[in-house]
Amino acid sequence: MRHPARSRLIGSREKERTILSPNHASLRDIETPALVVDAAALQRNIEGMAAWARETGIALRPHAKTHKSVQIARLQKKAGATGIACATVAEAELLASAGVNGLLLTAPQMGEGKFARIAKINGAHDIAVVVDHAAQVAGLAASLGTGDKPLSVLVDVDVGHARTGITDFGVGVRLAQSIAASGKLRFAGIQGYAGHAQHMPRPDERNSATDKAADILRRFVKALTEAGVDCELISGSGTGTYRRDAVGPYNELQPGSYVFMDSDYARIVDESGAGPCFEPSLFVLATVVSVNISGQVTVDAGSKALATNGPPPCNLVGVPKGSSYRFAGDEHGIVAIPAGQKAPALGDRLLVGATHCDPTVNLHASYHVIDGSQAQTWSIGARYGD
Repeated sequence: MRHPARSRLIGSREKERTILSPNHASLRDIETPALVVDAAALQRNIEGMAAWARETGIALRPHAKTHKSVQIARLQKKAGATGIACATVAEAELLASAGVNGLLLTAPQMGEGKFARIAKINGAHDIAVVVDHAAQVAGLAASLGTGDKPLSVLVDVDVGHARTGITDFGVGVRLAQSIAASGKLRFAGIQGYAGHAQHMPRPDERNSATDKAADILRRFVKALTEAGVDCELISGSGTGTYRRDAVGPYNELQPGSYVFMDSDYARIVDESGAGPCFEPSLFVLATVVSVNISGQVTVDAGSKALATNGPPPCNLVGVPKGSSYRFAGDEHGIVAIPAGQKAPALGDRLLVGATHCDPTVNLHASYHVIDGSQAQTWSIGARYGD
């Protein structure tokens, strides 16, 4: 029987899915704009990725930079994740303080303050970090006292993203050797994240970039081996490339956006032309605040509610099919209504799918999580200034 508070959505894998209705009873008293999570879709996404990883025989360390949430990290661990990846020291502190272990800080850090915070986490929790420069190795070692637990360190490799990572194998080998020779650090492996490949819509271009990244990692592992350095862990990947990356050389994957999905990932297709097999679970609840111009309505969700560094929202719930959203300032968005279709009335509500999910999350202090007839508020932590 169809749930009366849900509306239908046909997913890209040709199966019927449901998403929340903006008229769900649990959303009635929530002030807009507000960040809303469909708990059922979220759980299906988490369980789907975890089941695939088990069947494939590869470790899964999902990335918390997407959700910045203790509750979601716990759901991922419960589903079988070996650990959780973090982009910032603050994210690692948030999760460690909540008892979430198996943390990997995936961005190189710099500064005595951050090194000290990492050392503090390492004293009571299971954490590993990445480096791409000798100064980071020296700083991390100096932050640890005599008798402290050794800190696990990976060498970050630039696999084409041109953001962080070593670009010279010789430098990388020397970094690994210096880590291994340190009495305070432990060389744990390497990381390579092809961020530039994740949102490439065409499978041929995405696969080419992914394969080039994999080749760089294989050649670096070979250089390490020839230098007598064992490489235990090869970590990386993301929601756009996880299936191809599972072929190797990775033995651990770090997808993040699969829990929510967004307009960026909605554009990618595989070789058959099918889109992602994960469901949209993240929305911004908005209210129609102006209806004075024919063919459009204005809602109270603009660039302070939705990230602007991605395609416009492609998933609108509560408006006629074919409607489209565009930004109209900090506090407003405009939804164009197809000719001949009935526009929402003043005060009506709609759900706007996430643009780029990670920075959209970062704009909000909490999630309104809707699970059937139940509603919960989950905090979003580790934002700048928190």
